Amino acid sequence: MKMLVRIVVLMCLFLPLSANGADKTVSIGLIYGDGGRTAEGGSLSLLGTRFAVEDLNHRGGLLGRKIDLVELNNNDNPLDSKQAAEKAVKAGVVAVIGPESSSHALLAGAVLQQAGIPMISTFATNPDLTLAGDCIFRVCFSDRLQGHALAHFALNDLKATTAVILTCPEEKYSLGLTENFVFYYKNHGGDILWEGEYLNSSTDFRELLEKVAAYHPAVVFLPGYDRISGLIIRQCRKMRGDVTFLGGDSWSDIMYKYGEDAIEGSYYSAQWNPESESENETSREFVNRYKGSFQIREIRSFGMSHDAVFLLADAVRRANSLEPASIRKALATTKGFQGVTGTITMDRNGDPSRPISIFKFEKRGSVFIKTVTP
Repeated sequence: MKMLVRIVVLMCLFLPLSANGADKTVSIGLIYGDGGRTAEGGSLSLLGTRFAVEDLNHRGGLLGRKIDLVELNNNDNPLDSKQAAEKAVKAGVVAVIGPESSSHALLAGAVLQQAGIPMISTFATNPDLTLAGDCIFRVCFSDRLQGHALAHFALNDLKATTAVILTCPEEKYSLGLTENFVFYYKNHGGDILWEGEYLNSSTDFRELLEKVAAYHPAVVFLPGYDRISGLIIRQCRKMRGDVTFLGGDSWSDIMYKYGEDAIEGSYYSAQWNPESESENETSREFVNRYKGSFQIREIRSFGMSHDAVFLLADAVRRANSLEPASIRKALATTKGFQGVTGTITMDRNGDPSRPISIFKFEKRGSVFIKTVTP
């Protein structure tokens, strides 16, 4: 609660530019969510994008025009993300940042692709997203890369040759991550003992976890969001304490709120490690700017938003144009862009190739374990 209050206060310091002098501004859309399960992540993405836009405007904006950030709240509803994309098109934006969630980004992306407006997602990892067309990009890794990296880590670092998987069929993120984990795990000698399912509305997982216990897996892969994953792990620890859980990049220290100390000993992947001494100067300067006011998990979110905005600015500079078609072409040919979260080079689908950071929950919070590049 204190963190959310702090975010709201800081947001007030970065109010969007007014429409006055519209001929001297350029509009960029931001689709985010500040309700439901995405409340904290959406608020952080909004704040991080505002930070980046404010920074760019202090530097002169885009081709001499100040940026007008058109903020569109999806209310944690995928259909609202689709409507937000339609509003962005009507508002005349030259590009859109977000949404964060795969189920949201897939619907918004279809609208923006048809309109020929580039979209850069910060955290939507579903592999199908960028296959929707040549206007859709992301700064995060895809679930194909992430699923393979997590399976590689399970087999080679945890020495876990047997696994049970618990998937939420309501979430494209969960389904996509499961598919890619299973593919790599099976093809590299791992044995999937059982695949179970749960719903986001569930509160009692006893029956599900009794089946997990019956298989005695070396690892349980749980590609879900932080709240539901925390609840599942906490209940499992009460029933059987020796299960090792492995999750994706939707996990963070916020899980202590739901899973308490039961999550300790679990591993998860993340887009980047802000505390790494090997990061570039851009990264170090960014972390130093915010580490006195924000937690590392918050800075991770800011970093992805920052890279999405500045990647767009780099494309505008190279295209020397504010026309969406020209921006799209420049984004597609991005090579060696030095971002806060690492170097970005786009492949032919609009996906960046990047290493995956592995963290572990311990008593003092998340601890960086290693970088995996399968």
